[in-house]
Amino acid sequence: MDFFLGVMDLQEAKNHQLKLKSQGVEISLKTNGKTCTTGCKVTVEVWGAETDQEKLREHFQQDYLKHVRGHEPNFEHLRHVFDPTASEVICQACGASFAPTQHECPDCGLVY
Repeated sequence: MDFFLGVMDLQEAKNHQLKLKSQGVEISLKTNGKTCTTGCKVTVEVWGAETDQEKLREHFQQDYLKHVRGHEPNFEHLRHVFDPTASEVICQACGASFAPTQHECPDCGLVY
């Protein structure tokens, strides 16, 4: 069964498709009038097989790290979702705990 990876620029999606194919992993590029765009900037939905989930995660994580070299994120912090109804939230940038009534992290200043 396929799972949704996200929406991205058509050319970027095709580049990922070629790189992944060389590793034996297939992704599908689909158009959806509700999520995709046409015109000057064409975007498509990217779908992958559930069985390739770990390889896809590794591929996109490595691609992301290329773009933030020198500013490596803590992926454990990024997994936290800002829940305004919670009594305490975790900053996705630095991992600090704070009340969701604050509009920015008291440690690093990330605005929520």
